[in-house]
Amino acid sequence: KGGQVRMSRRVDIGDDFEAHREAVESISVLFALFRHNGDDLMEAPSGWQMTGARFEVEWPENPSAIRSHFGGRRKAYNWALGQVKSDMDAKDDDPNHRSVSWSLPALRKEWNRTKGEVAPWWGKNSKETYSCGISDLVTALANWKASKDGARKGQKVGFPQFCSKGKDHGRVRFTTGTMRFSDDRRTITLPVIGNLRSKENIRRIQRPLAQGRARIMNMTLSERWGRLFVSVNYAIRTPTSRMVTKPEVRAGVDLGLRTLATVADTEGNLFKILNPAPLRATLTERRRVGRQMSRCISGSKGHREAKAKLAQLDRKTVHIRQDTEHKLTSWLCSTYGEVIVEDLDIAAMKRSMGRRAFRRIVSDAALGMFRPMLTYKMGRMDTTLIIADRWFPSSQIHHGCGCRLTAMHKLDKMLVCSYTGDLIDRDVNAAKNLRDWPESSTSPGLVEASAPVDTQAASDGGTDPGLDVGSSGAGGATVRPLQFWRAGRGEARIESRKGRETPQGEVT
Repeated sequence: KGGQVRMSRRVDIGDDFEAHREAVESISVLFALFRHNGDDLMEAPSGWQMTGARFEVEWPENPSAIRSHFGGRRKAYNWALGQVKSDMDAKDDDPNHRSVSWSLPALRKEWNRTKGEVAPWWGKNSKETYSCGISDLVTALANWKASKDGARKGQKVGFPQFCSKGKDHGRVRFTTGTMRFSDDRRTITLPVIGNLRSKENIRRIQRPLAQGRARIMNMTLSERWGRLFVSVNYAIRTPTSRMVTKPEVRAGVDLGLRTLATVADTEGNLFKILNPAPLRATLTERRRVGRQMSRCISGSKGHREAKAKLAQLDRKTVHIRQDTEHKLTSWLCSTYGEVIVEDLDIAAMKRSMGRRAFRRIVSDAALGMFRPMLTYKMGRMDTTLIIADRWFPSSQIHHGCGCRLTAMHKLDKMLVCSYTGDLIDRDVNAAKNLRDWPESSTSPGLVEASAPVDTQAASDGGTDPGLDVGSSGAGGATVRPLQFWRAGRGEARIESRKGRETPQGEVT
């Protein structure tokens, strides 16, 4: 209008996109599709989804190339941070000083101009090594500035600090170059570093890559617990939606510490997923090994063995948490058509626990992993995820009569109905309220308001830290405890899948 031309990145290719799909995907698979809905545009699934995987690989006979890449990334990071600090100091002395922009292209251009003097050995490593270090600093600076301006949620982010060899987490990210998964399904190829042998089969990525259904976006080589890992971020062509087992059923999920999750659905089923508590299971062994390591001379054989033992316990704890969360979220996504979860403030939960041992229980449950994992998995399924209001008192409203539930202590498992005097299971009641949200969101009073405490009806086992298994407060319905992992005495171990009861009640 009026001779003005409005630029747009959107291209109208007609109603038949499949006729142009091959041409578009030859350029990039990171695109979004839109269809006309009257005068508006609605996003349509493109058929490509971003996902990732991680494989543990063996250390090569000569690990100097890998160590050199880790050191090169650290060198570029420290150099870029020094450049930023020197420009800030010069700007204070001379307001007309022209500083290098805090962007990846500007800092990388300055690095290429001075790398011959700063790092004469730069040619031994991939160019992605130094680009990765500068990119990490740019991200850190952006987080600091956003936190300073109040645009970033959470705790305040401090100004970036220099990385040291002892404290820096060794890693390097590759976005270009030779990145390949070989046909033998054991070999992973990285730029300059070459071939690395995987400790597990890589067919879940090699197959779609060979069939042309996947594209590698980037790969990251990292070290943790003294072991080497390769993480790959890739786009894969998958069906736009996958059917679930019970598309018409709605489920409410209450997360907790005694029980990891309590699930109540509209069919009247109740499930309890037991909390493996892997840190608590290995705490005695960790203390013993820690005392043993403190008595050894740093760098000695005994010190290295004790340090490796602690790393093994850390690795086992992390893997048990991840496996339990993956099984739980996968079951929810593939079973129910609609899932309602609560919006938890994990940091506030830790602060309210008081004692250090109680705060450690919150961290051991890893409740913060649940919602992000469930969100990205439900994006692949034909399901809906609903987040209940954070201030909805799901545990304090009696699902049966709508009155206020009371307790002697805030951590009691069993609550008392102020109207009928019945003992109500806190987790089961919360799961039912979440299942019926927002119909059950009518609160009898403010969450912060004080309520009378019935001391005579307090539960005897209200403060029992053990796992709660049973049908108390379930209204006669069957409560099925689902235990993906079992923590043994002194250590955490995986339980055999044979004979374990599935969510549908079948024995596999």
